Amino acid sequence: KLNSEWIAKWEARDRSTLRQPAETLLFRDDITDRMGEVNCPVLIIHGEEDQAIPIEAAEALSHLLPDCRGVVRVPGAAHAPNMTHPEIVNEALEGFLRLVM
Repeated sequence: KLNSEWIAKWEARDRSTLRQPAETLLFRDDITDRMGEVNCPVLIIHGEEDQAIPIEAAEALSHLLPDCRGVVRVPGAAHAPNMTHPEIVNEALEGFLRLVM
């Protein structure tokens, strides 16, 4: 259901407005080598069914971040688990914030 809603929204857009967001995603800088500079606590929340960015990428990222507090794998969620599985995401965020605040 969510996919069809998003597809309809994107199809309804003026095509001329899609170029900049597409180029931003396709040609963004690779800053992987700078992950060690992140000096604050991080929690990664990732949908296990994400087709855009595989869960393995989230796991790999967690090892590059000096103060990563973990990876929350959201079963059944795709690229926007905050929209499809808010209970899991909110619980994870609340726990993380209690730890770091």
